[in-house]
Amino acid sequence: AAIAFFPRGGTVAAAPVDQAAMADRQSEFIRYWESQPRMQLPVSADGASVVIVRFSDYQCPSCAQTYTDYKPVVARYNAQYPGAIRVVQKDFPLETECNTGLARDIHVASCEAAAASKAAHAKGSGEAMDDWLYANYQILTPASVRKAAAEVGGVADFDAQYKALINTVKGDIALATILGVKVTPTFFINGVKLEGALPVQYFELALQLELKKAGKSQ
Repeated sequence: AAIAFFPRGGTVAAAPVDQAAMADRQSEFIRYWESQPRMQLPVSADGASVVIVRFSDYQCPSCAQTYTDYKPVVARYNAQYPGAIRVVQKDFPLETECNTGLARDIHVASCEAAAASKAAHAKGSGEAMDDWLYANYQILTPASVRKAAAEVGGVADFDAQYKALINTVKGDIALATILGVKVTPTFFINGVKLEGALPVQYFELALQLELKKAGKSQ
């Protein structure tokens, strides 16, 4: 619903900014946000006031775009309020190799990409691996992911780990199924479910509202 109310706009963005209309949109979003139900997720806050659980697919264009758009926003707020925001990556690859609930493959290397990310995160090189995967989402193949797992993620035994990694990915998919995740990306911000790519200004506004609620900001 939030995506429908507050869509990304290509041509609209080029139009002169109407401050009154923008303020109305923000007020509308705040009303929308405060009216939303909150789901309980089995994810530790680890001391954070705002927990963002992101279900994504490394070959999904909107996942790549939101990763690029939202990452500096989260970094800025965590610099201002250290440890206040925690982002938890969960995988929902749109490929039947690991996501057997799909009717057909939408992507060809998203299971491998999810496994590569998990392997790299276990070695402390997850951010570099995620950056590479999202930067190259349009051209990923199983072979290119395996090569990047070694060269970018430093994972020398990817094939040996693969079965166990895929089982972990399937755990994410099982949780996504329980939570009713059907599209990528899907976010849960302190339990509020958002499907699709929310424009960055409203994503930031959601963080501001949650930080204020937690007493971190005015």
